[in-house]
Amino acid sequence: MTHPDDRVSPPAVGAEQAPAVRACLFSVSGARLAVDVRSAREVALFDEMTPVPRAPRYLVGVANLRGTVVPIVDVAPLLGRSALRAPRSVRTLVLRDGPLLAAVAVEAVLGLEPFEAVLPPDTPDAPGDRVPHRFVTGWVSWVGETLPLLDVGRLLAELRTGSAGNARNAA
Repeated sequence: MTHPDDRVSPPAVGAEQAPAVRACLFSVSGARLAVDVRSAREVALFDEMTPVPRAPRYLVGVANLRGTVVPIVDVAPLLGRSALRAPRSVRTLVLRDGPLLAAVAVEAVLGLEPFEAVLPPDTPDAPGDRVPHRFVTGWVSWVGETLPLLDVGRLLAELRTGSAGNARNAA
């Protein structure tokens, strides 16, 4: 039995539909990638960072971001790309998923874009040779290119558990 409150009203004529996702677009080791804007906190440039002795290779260092010590990570090997060369300063995209927070080293942040459609992760024509599918929640089309929409939670969780240390072998 259906209650009157259970009925979904059709959209009003002329009403705009919200985009399926708003994404932050960025590049890492030549690959263009996207994350849901709800996971992207800010872009930060760190001129100084502290190396961490005996840390996994993906941990570039740690830095102070307005009183919070954040790990600066190189996710390129985890995503099947070339590792970052040890920089003096690093541009990052600060990502958060629940309690997990990390500053991901990026080449560039390309912008924020709304996408009306997100293709499912198992889309047959998606370019799966760039990013391991375990990190892809879908695909978005931008300037004639299909970009992976990354699963920030899974990416940060894998970095936290240390399984990213074997990324060069797993990717």
